Amino acid sequence: MRLRWLAALLSLGVLALATPAPLPGSEDIVVRDPAIWYNADLGKYFVFATREGIKIYTAPSLKGPWTRTGSVLPDCSSIQLDGNCNLWAPDVNYINGEYVLYYSVSTIGSQNSAIGVATSPSMEQGTWTDLGEVIHSQSGDVYNAIDPNIIDDNGLKLAFGSYWNGMYQVGLSDIKTRASDLPGTHLAGGNGRAAEGGFVYKPQGSPYYFMFFSAGTTPLEGGDSRPPAGSEYKVLVGRGDSAMGPFRGQAGHELTEQFDPPTGSLVLGSHDTVYAPGGQSMFLDPVSGRDVMVYHYVRMEEVGGTSYLGINYLDFGSGWPVVVDE
Repeated sequence: MRLRWLAALLSLGVLALATPAPLPGSEDIVVRDPAIWYNADLGKYFVFATREGIKIYTAPSLKGPWTRTGSVLPDCSSIQLDGNCNLWAPDVNYINGEYVLYYSVSTIGSQNSAIGVATSPSMEQGTWTDLGEVIHSQSGDVYNAIDPNIIDDNGLKLAFGSYWNGMYQVGLSDIKTRASDLPGTHLAGGNGRAAEGGFVYKPQGSPYYFMFFSAGTTPLEGGDSRPPAGSEYKVLVGRGDSAMGPFRGQAGHELTEQFDPPTGSLVLGSHDTVYAPGGQSMFLDPVSGRDVMVYHYVRMEEVGGTSYLGINYLDFGSGWPVVVDE
């Protein structure tokens, strides 16, 4: 009997440590690189995602139902680069009384890239004004001008970058005008490391800033194989005392340092029915008062499948972000 009770307690411990599944309601919503915000006047959540001029989905709850409601820039970006209709990796925020969305213009594997910005009074389709380019990159630069993330902390700071020599951050004097020289402060990655999608976030009540990023190889729709186990996309994090870093993983190494295994602490990896989660964004949900992470993932059984919207709560009580149940 005693052994049976011990086995039961161990089983409960394993269950308690298991990574929660994504919140229900978004498992059929096809997205990549989602970003989320809430419009309190409309009582609606907005999710923005890669492709089709930045896809828009809305819902009355984090559990849906989610409805496709158009695109941010259905007539393409004014930035004259390849990919200006197939926009990537949006980042949304509320700055100085308006909704502000940054987006990427590029093609796969290219450094001929730019980050643009658009504004809206409500986030709904038909209300967005494209302001055009903020920064750009070209072949030979140490950075790639994609995967934007804005944080307003003693002034606006724009993080960006993918592969090449890593992720960087520059100051902005307003939502479009650069206030410091490129490439700016080196935040993470380097030497061609498979790391991208940096997102700087400060939870309420925490003394720390956290730099989330996607590490590893992201599966693309239509592929017929997967990378070696453990090298697929996953969400890693470092923390620091400033929005400009330096950011360190739990082992104490800066995210810019070269180590094996690579720097950064795991937040979310493949588990259960979720394969290769990444393309993440963080958000303080004003309805629940909780920290929320959105991301995309591939279903574990669907090699070469599409990617779907994942939503989870985060808890920072331990000093590090942990994915938690409702």
